[in-house]
Amino acid sequence: MDAPKTDGRFLSALLRNPSDDDIRSAIATVASQFPSDAAVAADLATILAASGERLSVDGAVVADVASTGGPASLSTLLTPLFLRAAGAIVPKLGVPGRPAGGIDCLAQIPGYRTELSLCEIEEIVDGSGYAHFLAKGEMAPLDGRMFRLRQTMNAQAVPTLVAGSLLSKKLAVGVRYAGLDIRVAAHGNFGTDRDAAAANAGLFLRAARALGIDAAPVLTDARHPYQPYLGKRESLLALDDVFRGTCSPWLGSHVETCRALAMACLPADLRPKIAEISPTELRRHFDDNLIAQGADPDSFDAVVHDTRREHTGNVLAAHDGFCFYRLDLLRDRLVEWQGMFRSEQVPFPDPVGLVLLTPPGQWVSGGAPIATVRAPETLMPDVILRLDEVVGTPTSLPSSPDFEAING
Repeated sequence: MDAPKTDGRFLSALLRNPSDDDIRSAIATVASQFPSDAAVAADLATILAASGERLSVDGAVVADVASTGGPASLSTLLTPLFLRAAGAIVPKLGVPGRPAGGIDCLAQIPGYRTELSLCEIEEIVDGSGYAHFLAKGEMAPLDGRMFRLRQTMNAQAVPTLVAGSLLSKKLAVGVRYAGLDIRVAAHGNFGTDRDAAAANAGLFLRAARALGIDAAPVLTDARHPYQPYLGKRESLLALDDVFRGTCSPWLGSHVETCRALAMACLPADLRPKIAEISPTELRRHFDDNLIAQGADPDSFDAVVHDTRREHTGNVLAAHDGFCFYRLDLLRDRLVEWQGMFRSEQVPFPDPVGLVLLTPPGQWVSGGAPIATVRAPETLMPDVILRLDEVVGTPTSLPSSPDFEAING
């Protein structure tokens, strides 16, 4: 249920050149008094979007599927390609992820431009129908400032702030059809369990409706890895498998989830095109975007080839049991290793990646390989040691997205 309504006047300090203290005050007020208020979320989205340039796309279905964060999903990489297959225009204004957001992964391809001017975005959208770029510079700059301060105030998971931030990006680029992949897990930032996530989905819907946006939030289970590739460059390996039509059943199931996310986002008459798209067509839309943003499809293929070759480490099962992946700790490990290599010259470091060999809940024998690992030679022994705890330690009872054994 929404908190008591406010007239929103406390947000007025954000309208003109707000100081960091002004932003902190707004965050604190929302968090304490209006943590789940759709009207405040809509007002906040409007203010954040108005802080920079706005993209306008006339006479077309403009759509995007955002996510609430969480490792192992490919939804922000695959859904734009499915949406393009339906003929939608996809201006994707993103933020860096932890550990592998969509824009972070594309930045691993030499030449791919992640920061674009408004004129460049307009040219790319006009030419290829899909632009993927960072929330920096001209577009919704206040949203980026507020998010960084939310992190310092431990306010990343306040529902009103999450909804306002997500919707501000859609307003800034003219998105009319907004899907949302709400990743439900204890480490999620828009609902740690199904009931809370469903309530937040309702908040998002009401705020979007107030802004004239058709919203389609979907709950997905983020307690276990969605698919086996973890890491920025490893996500590109997953895309390569998708484009080649060589997906494992585990990865293939996630591709169908991404297809469904895209279909839920769009009007019903456009959905058949998404249902019928082939891997070859997905690759064509992907290549169109690479070329439009300065990269060469051959460079993508080269990164894929090199990444596969660099998987020289192995995590072995410590004993017999059922595979279980501590996804929250695995995310923290990857983020920690990335932080060791981050610099102004390397904004999207990706020193470590892994490919899981067995889906969660399946039986594995002690000593069997459970994951392959990519890491610098000097770091590999420590990486393997620290991955043993979160990847290589099977459990005595099975747990997966489909079932969970209860010890009575």
